[in-house]
Amino acid sequence: MQPLTKNQILRGFNRGEERARHAIYGLYHDALLVMTRRITRDSSSAEDLVNDTFEVLYKSNRNFAEISLLRDFLFQTGKNICIDHLRDQELEQKKYAELRERHSYSEEDFYADITYSETRALIFKSIEALPEKLKIVFRLRYFDDLSNEAVAERLHIAVKTAYNRYSEARQKLKWDLEQAKRFTLYLLNLLL
Repeated sequence: MQPLTKNQILRGFNRGEERARHAIYGLYHDALLVMTRRITRDSSSAEDLVNDTFEVLYKSNRNFAEISLLRDFLFQTGKNICIDHLRDQELEQKKYAELRERHSYSEEDFYADITYSETRALIFKSIEALPEKLKIVFRLRYFDDLSNEAVAERLHIAVKTAYNRYSEARQKLKWDLEQAKRFTLYLLNLLL
């Protein structure tokens, strides 16, 4: 079988002949591939982009008066597909970077969270260890944010007693935290 001339290819393409489509693919595939690689600098997806370009041409159902018009359509479509691909990649990279930044969790964050949760657990444990009278006053003052006067009124005690119990509870908690801090530093010195 004789090879088709460019005019035969064009007429066959305009009639929707499969043989003409294959001939167009053979004529322009390599040049489109070079252009796609040059624009995207991405050899791995270049072949897919070229195939997408031919797919757009085949689905366009256009009739071309000259082979040069078909060629121009093909290369302009390929260029647009490359630009869309680059735009999509850039958007995807931005989303990935934002996601990574939003969900980054460093080793420092990890240790800070551990320290925070351990300190919080120690505080609650120390509060629970307080004598009952001190614990009640401390909870009302600290967690319920009541004044000494409101605590005194609720517990039917003197304002000065509420003040003294809160102060004593704070001193005990402070001492417990200092002891825990010293112990932690002691352990760190042993480890290092």
